[in-house]
Amino acid sequence: MMIPNKIDKDDHRVADEIYAIMKSDVLNGKYKIGQVIKVQSVAALFGVSGNIAEQALQLVCQRGLLTPVAEDAFVVKETHSQEFYYSGRFQVIFLNMEYIIQKLKSESIMIAREPLIAYVEAMRASVAQCHYAGYVAGCEGFYCELCNQAKMSILGETLRKMNHQLNELDDGFGKEFIWSSATPTLESVELLLTALEERNYDQAKEIVQQLHKHYISRLTD
Repeated sequence: MMIPNKIDKDDHRVADEIYAIMKSDVLNGKYKIGQVIKVQSVAALFGVSGNIAEQALQLVCQRGLLTPVAEDAFVVKETHSQEFYYSGRFQVIFLNMEYIIQKLKSESIMIAREPLIAYVEAMRASVAQCHYAGYVAGCEGFYCELCNQAKMSILGETLRKMNHQLNELDDGFGKEFIWSSATPTLESVELLLTALEERNYDQAKEIVQQLHKHYISRLTD
């Protein structure tokens, strides 16, 4: 994505725009841990001055994602920051969801609605009652049941074990972040179930991708 270098554009605003893009790219794995990012490379990529590029990279540093290694270079940190932790967690889940959808399509597997809708109803009731643990259990149950129906139960068991380990590490930020997206997640799961029942696999994949973008955008705002 290119940002024109217009003279009448405020430098700070341009730096903020580049910062948002660079932060999102780091969190989405475009830049790997340990990779060096040079100021002049960023300046050339966005068509801006070195000063603006450096300002943007300094902002990314302030979020704990980069470390300066030279006067004009930064390195992607190996970090356990909240953004990395949750972006990685959701990336695994949503990539697996796309994999599951592809399996359902390639093997013409017709899903069984009743076991899945039971978890959707559990999610809905938990959201209405503001019951966080019930909501998380409903999400996990839906995912694992979908794995079972796609004959990929190992993915479900792997996620269940990962979730049980990670949930113990969830702090106030994590629970608030997950809970704040409960309603759009529930709506997306309902749409996903309908799309899978209708065997509209392209729509199902689009629903999953849009929900993933929602979570990442929340992390990178």
